[in-house]
This record gives sequence, C-alpha cells and structure tokens, in this order.
Amino acid sequence: MSSKRLHYDSALKRKVIVYAEKHGNRAAGRAFHISEANIRRWRSDRNSIFSCKATTKCFTGPKKGRYPQVDEGVLHFVSETRAKGLPITRQAMQLKAGEIAKALGIDKAKFKATRGWCDRFMRRAGLSLRRQTSLCPKLSANVNPRAVPERRLKRCSIPGALDDAQGAVVWRNADAHLHDSEELDSDYDVIVIT
Repeated sequence: MSSKRLHYDSALKRKVIVYAEKHGNRAAGRAFHISEANIRRWRSDRNSIFSCKATTKCFTGPKKGRYPQVDEGVLHFVSETRAKGLPITRQAMQLKAGEIAKALGIDKAKFKATRGWCDRFMRRAGLSLRRQTSLCPKLSANVNPRAVPERRLKRCSIPGALDDAQGAVVWRNADAHLHDSEELDSDYDVIVIT
C-alpha cells in the first residue's frame, strides 16, 4: 500500500465494495492493494458510489444546491437588481432566499440561508461581490443634463452674532428677488456639479 494519495474511479470502488461484502474489508484491501480505512469509508458511501457514473473519481455531492428553485429565484433577483444599477449584498440575497424558501413551503429546519449557503450559492452561480464601478446608470436620451439653470453667485459679508467677527463669507443667489420670509431659508445655495 502506498502512502501517496490516489484517486480511484467509481467502477473500481464498486468492485472493491462487492468483494469486501463477500470476503471482508481486510481481504479486499490485500486483493486490491487499498487501505482498509478507504474500503470502510466506501462501504458507508455505498449508495452514492453506486448511483454515480463509473468514471467519477470522487464524489463531492451535487453541483446544484439542494433546492435549485431557491437558487434560480435568488439568481433572478440578483440579475434584476443589478440591471437596475442597484448594489447587491449577501444579506439581501439571504433575505430573498428565505422568502423564496418560505413561499415554496420548505421547512426552516431543512433550509437556512446562512452566510455559508450564500458563499456556496455565489460560487455555483459564478457571482462575486464587488464595488460599483459607476456612480449611476446612463441617463436616458430625453433627460437634459443641464436641467439645473446656471446662476450667478455673489459674495456677501455677514457679521457673526456670537463672536463679533466681521466679514464672514457666504455665497448667495444673485438672481433671486425674494421676500423677507423667504430670505431666511435661502441664505445658502446647494451647488450641483454635473
């Protein structure tokens, strides 16, 4: 028996299991030059080894999740959210998976949308979380980028009431002719850079 790790295909594992069931694990190990521990493990995994293809070397479980309907629903949710230009988080995917599982009638004890489930789902679906590369999606053709009118700004000096400071600089709208009640609310303008 070698100390190097070897991978055996399912066809050989089946032969070894059948031989071990007739003659015992030690005899099968001597006949096929395989360690007895491997044979015991293969016999405990008998159903999965006999149900997979003969060329499969290792049984790592299904490539789909246990609940493919949940995976499809969450993937659809992620695609729609990204198409809208909105960011997606693990927490949002987990919440959506819980909602879909509840709608499908899957028991909470059988399906839990944990962070581990989310990581495995993302690996299965080929998703990754990354920073958003643009600030917003492109504007449609009917939106005028200069919708905000340009205004002239003038410099005003207002004395400070608390510290008697003279000449505090405030920018005010030079085009607006406001009444006294509106004057208080419009001392400062918000400048939008497009």
